[in-house]
Amino acid sequence: MECVFGLVGDGFALVVADTSAVHSILVHKSNEDKIMVLDAHKLLGASGESGDRAQFTEYIQKNVALYQFRNGIPLTTAAAANFTRGELATALRKNPYHVNILLAGYDKDIGPSLYYIDYIASLHKIEKGAFGYGSYFSLAMMDRHYHSGMTVEEAVDLVDKCIMEIRSRLVVAPPNFVIKIVDKDGAREYAWRESIKDTSGAPTS
Repeated sequence: MECVFGLVGDGFALVVADTSAVHSILVHKSNEDKIMVLDAHKLLGASGESGDRAQFTEYIQKNVALYQFRNGIPLTTAAAANFTRGELATALRKNPYHVNILLAGYDKDIGPSLYYIDYIASLHKIEKGAFGYGSYFSLAMMDRHYHSGMTVEEAVDLVDKCIMEIRSRLVVAPPNFVIKIVDKDGAREYAWRESIKDTSGAPTS
């Protein structure tokens, strides 16, 4: 029951993801971070098979870093999105990755942007988007409440509305979510929304 969604505001982009690691009917952990920091000004939120998600996102992260190391300049957000789409398209004919991606970034001359890339290598630049079962509810809330030029406070309030709707309407809703933001100051974690604390590492009395 994964959910990844994001939106573009005034000078920033937000990506939100559930943090549940699930296999079949089992929940393995509830603090899995599904939003990777690609570089200083890019975020990559992914949903899909856990093995494909981890392998493919790390592959993209390392190749983005390699490009910057070789050329001395980072990829733009659009270039990173097109590279990601190209790798998914190549794999589609061989051994496809079952992974859907929202790639958010901030470029100095362009500003914030958000790209939708699905497992069959479709690429679209969007203002708001979502993947997973939670997308039915988060997209409905964003269609109603989203507007261009949102402030960070307005965007986070909309994110909270989406999370509340997912928790109340989805039959097996993920309990915890992580929110990350990218703007002129860089990509970083903004907040967590937790209803269950992961105690797997806590000592037993």
